[in-house]
Amino acid sequence: MDEAMVGWLFLLFMLVWRSVTNYRCVERCIHACGPLAPLLQWYTLTFAGLLFLLVRSFFDIALFDYYIFHFLDPAKVSVKINNICTGEGLDQQDCDALRDELKMPHWLHKLSLGAPVAGLLAFFSLSILLFRFIKFNHARKVEEGSDLPWKLAQRLEWVIIIIGMPLIFVVMSMRSLIRIWAVMTGSGWHPGQDWDRIQRLELATYSMDLELAVAFQFYAVMMFGFLCTSFLEYSKYVNMPSSQNAQAESRRYMRTLAYTAVQGVYAFVFVGVLRTIFDITVTYLQEQPKYKDQAAMIEDKFIAKVGIVFTFVTLLCMLNMVLISKIADIKDHLGNANLKFLGTRLLLLIAQIQPQVLNGLTVGAPLYLTVRDHVAKYHLEEYFDRWTFTTNQAKLAHAAALNYECLLVSFVTILFWLLKEEQKQALMFDASTTAGSTSTAVAAREKNEGYQRLLDA
Repeated sequence: MDEAMVGWLFLLFMLVWRSVTNYRCVERCIHACGPLAPLLQWYTLTFAGLLFLLVRSFFDIALFDYYIFHFLDPAKVSVKINNICTGEGLDQQDCDALRDELKMPHWLHKLSLGAPVAGLLAFFSLSILLFRFIKFNHARKVEEGSDLPWKLAQRLEWVIIIIGMPLIFVVMSMRSLIRIWAVMTGSGWHPGQDWDRIQRLELATYSMDLELAVAFQFYAVMMFGFLCTSFLEYSKYVNMPSSQNAQAESRRYMRTLAYTAVQGVYAFVFVGVLRTIFDITVTYLQEQPKYKDQAAMIEDKFIAKVGIVFTFVTLLCMLNMVLISKIADIKDHLGNANLKFLGTRLLLLIAQIQPQVLNGLTVGAPLYLTVRDHVAKYHLEEYFDRWTFTTNQAKLAHAAALNYECLLVSFVTILFWLLKEEQKQALMFDASTTAGSTSTAVAAREKNEGYQRLLDA
């Protein structure tokens, strides 16, 4: 769990540091450091931390799973499981049960071995796109004579967080892949250790690694809400009055409407944070032998129900994202926003729905029993049983598939985020620098024949 704790602390530190660097006085101090200014930005430190975790994870995989275990050679895995049976004093029946529990089907074996390579491709291909955005931001600010060229424009910063979400998923899914391999190959066990305790700790770390990625997903979706709110709040289709008091009231009115328009997104974030807290609590209790049984009972009774409710909230959020992306203000600035955020929505669906699907195929799970009862009504049990998993197989399939899915999301994102010059300029908008020029903008709007006052409209 130390690994997961380090990950959570790192993420928390980066979020705090990003908030701190939003103050101009802090950015001035950073830019006073000269060549160190870009290195002290939150996005540079975040990328450096993720790159370190990625390289370390792939090094561990290449050394232990590819080299020492000969690409998870079944013969070596069998020897390791035999050692566990001997060390734990298991009889033949219990040892066979352990083998069945840890059995890795051939297709899943091959799928999981290729997952880290797919994760690497996804990470570096998407990183190139993000680097281009940062480079554009710096060049444009230098051209405009800004004294803070390395500070990201507000909208561009939100976009980078949103489309950079797969980077977190790649790293954490690769870490979780190591943990589930340690269980299914028995490599996490050493003579003198208790196998049940080792397995419990490895699976708890697996869950916490993925929970970290999901938690960041909620943060990224919240940034999507902020981005849409910004476009709607500063809509060019609503004419502002000339007087200062009326401007302030009109701005409050537009802000209220803008936030109301993305309530589905914010509801997803709120419910998601509550679910993350719940999952972390259950995982922590499962790690403690004293509360293991209570945690299992809570998981059996509530996790499946909570998962179904959260699936509904996820679909509601996606519908909200699709509808709001069709609004004229967003289409004018980003073009086809639905395609641009297609990768984000895909990962949103995958992260929330895929575990539910696998849970429905996991033998012994409450959802599996429900699904199988429905399948039995149509006499399709034979076909259904061909695609069932053990609990560990389902966890391995999820962690491995995430790497391939992140690669797909990265390619989709790169394809649809080829922006025109005017779209790039729209992302350079910064509300903090716009406040002082409101009167000028109002005057310019009132001269434009295409605009109507809000009440007239």
